[in-house]
Amino acid sequence: MTAYKESSIKYTTVLPRVCIDELKNLADKKIIPSVSQGIRLAIEEFVAIQKKDEYAALMREAANDKAFIARTMDAQNDFTIIDNEGAGEW
Repeated sequence: MTAYKESSIKYTTVLPRVCIDELKNLADKKIIPSVSQGIRLAIEEFVAIQKKDEYAALMREAANDKAFIARTMDAQNDFTIIDNEGAGEW
């Protein structure tokens, strides 16, 4: 089952024969349900990795943004009081 719940569309692309042959081999061995499913899973994994890398780059950029750091510290300090309310005895 794929991570995406929305409807599917057909999209034509050109792939190296060796890749299709490998996917067919995996499907024949029942390692993947089908060539299409193998391609879909590979794309989903690729997109997830790219999104993770993009997020990491944004966080590295934010770490050098003094205004972002100040806002983050202000928010953390605001919650420090709330977090400590349960520290006393009941």
